[in-house]
Amino acid sequence: MSKSKQKQSPLARTISLKVALSIGVGIMVGAGIFVFPGIASGQAGPAAMLSFLLAGAIALIVALCTAELATAMPASGGGYYFVSRAFGPFWGILIGVGQWMGLVFASSFYLYGFASYLIDLLKETGLQFGDPLILIGIGTALLLTSINILGTKSAGKLQNSIVLVLTGILTLLFLYGMLQALGIMGATNLPKPFAPKGLSPVVGVTALIFTSYLGFVQIATVGGEIINPQKNLPRALVGSVLIVTALYLLALFVSNSVLSTAELGELGETAIVEVARGLIGDIGAMVVLFAGLLATLSSANASILSSSRTIFALSNDGLIPKWVSVIHERFKTPHRALFLVGLPITGIMFVGNLEVLAETASMLHLLIYGLICGCVLKLRKNRPIWYVPGFKSPAYPILPIVGLVASFGLIFFMRPVSLLLGGAVLLVSALFYLVYARGKTLATPSPSHIAPELRKPRILIPVSLPQKESLPLAILRSFTDLEVLVLGYKELPEQTDPGQYKDEEGDESKKQLEKVKKELEDEEFDVKTELVFTPDVSQAIDNVIVEHDCQALLVVKPISQLNRLLIPVYDINQLSKRFATVIYELTTASNLPASLLFLSGSKDSEDSEDKDGADISVMKREAISRLKQAGIHKHQIKTSLVEVANISDAVKEESKPEDLVILVEANANERETFINEIRGEISDKINCPLLVVLEKREKEEKQAEESPAEEQE
Repeated sequence: MSKSKQKQSPLARTISLKVALSIGVGIMVGAGIFVFPGIASGQAGPAAMLSFLLAGAIALIVALCTAELATAMPASGGGYYFVSRAFGPFWGILIGVGQWMGLVFASSFYLYGFASYLIDLLKETGLQFGDPLILIGIGTALLLTSINILGTKSAGKLQNSIVLVLTGILTLLFLYGMLQALGIMGATNLPKPFAPKGLSPVVGVTALIFTSYLGFVQIATVGGEIINPQKNLPRALVGSVLIVTALYLLALFVSNSVLSTAELGELGETAIVEVARGLIGDIGAMVVLFAGLLATLSSANASILSSSRTIFALSNDGLIPKWVSVIHERFKTPHRALFLVGLPITGIMFVGNLEVLAETASMLHLLIYGLICGCVLKLRKNRPIWYVPGFKSPAYPILPIVGLVASFGLIFFMRPVSLLLGGAVLLVSALFYLVYARGKTLATPSPSHIAPELRKPRILIPVSLPQKESLPLAILRSFTDLEVLVLGYKELPEQTDPGQYKDEEGDESKKQLEKVKKELEDEEFDVKTELVFTPDVSQAIDNVIVEHDCQALLVVKPISQLNRLLIPVYDINQLSKRFATVIYELTTASNLPASLLFLSGSKDSEDSEDKDGADISVMKREAISRLKQAGIHKHQIKTSLVEVANISDAVKEESKPEDLVILVEANANERETFINEIRGEISDKINCPLLVVLEKREKEEKQAEESPAEEQE
């Protein structure tokens, strides 16, 4: 009966919106903002601002598509996870290894830049240390890897602090330069002419500088660790692109107002240092060098964190060896995956000149970005049951198509050597797939608005011994996966001693219970049993539910086939994730209709009748919204209104023998009363089985679930 389910990530959700933003901004505001203003302006003049604007627009389209995918699949792995679930394991391993190695190469480039900035800063202060670039880079790589192993909170605090200081320094410097250029402080000195070499270089420069926009999708690689991903993932993805685009445009504007196109082209990658020197003197040069230290360190740290999560996701899916995804017992981080990032970085540091490798990383990421847009197109068209995004990219299908074409198109403006290196990475990935991972299957993602523990519910079936009613096997077969706990009970008179009865009749009751167990095991169910002798059956059931953490209770009635799910709704507190999950599981396996039955009792006045109608309208809206969020198709949801005073009368009036009545517990602290009502009233009035979805008691909850109204927007 067991089917493949999405494995829940053991990584804790500890990354806040601020840290998620800092990951994206930290990677993008790296070496690029110090290297590219001079190089880009030298090729296109002030018109290079159009290149950054175009690159930012493409990045924003991809960010919107990523936000949609990430809210449907908030799991660690990012682009790899999305592509593998949309296009299968072959494309998944190509993208996963490309994402991993692209970030490894980028991290080495950033750390090489960090070492360069550190040495130049020391030279500005008059200190000379020779040229220990490689040693500094390797030491920093090992330090950052260790910090990430100690936990995402430690790494997140470091990341957040670095990005805050960095963006503060750059914003103040460039705002000061803009005020000067606009004549607010001193003489006006606007960038001109705007396009000294025409507009033709703009697209080529866009391909060159697109490495500046490689960070935002990496936010999704830690999606499984982000707090409240439905809201924070879209905000972090879109927000990081907008922040970085604004900062780059400001840097280009100021650079072209301080130095001419010819001067910027001649200075190249060091131009921004001279821009700062021109604004506020030698102290400006030192400030920029210090900011460069922070930028490259921030980019390297964020890349290491993101790359390790890609490896973790590959291993978790079995596309690379499982031992890689082991979580550190103390720090709760993927320490082995982090080693597989940190160690290659230290090796690549010996290469020295990493510009081509950085462009190769850009090429691999553009491939990922194009396929991310392709994922939205495919998943929107195919509409798999698990694809229920909390955010949808606007202007579908135009924006995803534009993002796909633009991402793939920029690849062809890159140097042949970069294309060859990127192609080699993809070729090695394909060969590895054929040798090691061919034939692997991937777990289907869980919809984001369901309770994970109810994907394989533990269902308690109380059976009065000797067994009188036949087991509702048609219902149990409708679950894709479940555990069955059979509670065999003998209800005793108050004056009977349970211990004495057990000694006298216990063996016979055990045989009767074993017969029930065998019937279920013959159907290949996972079965456990418990036997009780008690005068208070409701209390005994409640005790077993708590002891074994049962998620549902099935009241036995004979049934030959199952035709409909009948769900009485009388309290908005019923409309929880557990309510949606059980119905999702049953409708997914059987394609049965889910009939929502709303109860409206008799009223004494017109005002109370109006209020009752409003309450039912709210419950109806929330119930349908919950089910649609969980991935249940609209055509499977039916609704009706019954004017009765209690649940038992409503169920008696509407139910048929081929139905399964699903009751959702509204208040777990009143369970014993609820069970007594089910056993004493409801089950006696109906001829069909009854499944009770149980809530956790409040004292057992670690964190209260948001109400349905809070989750809907």
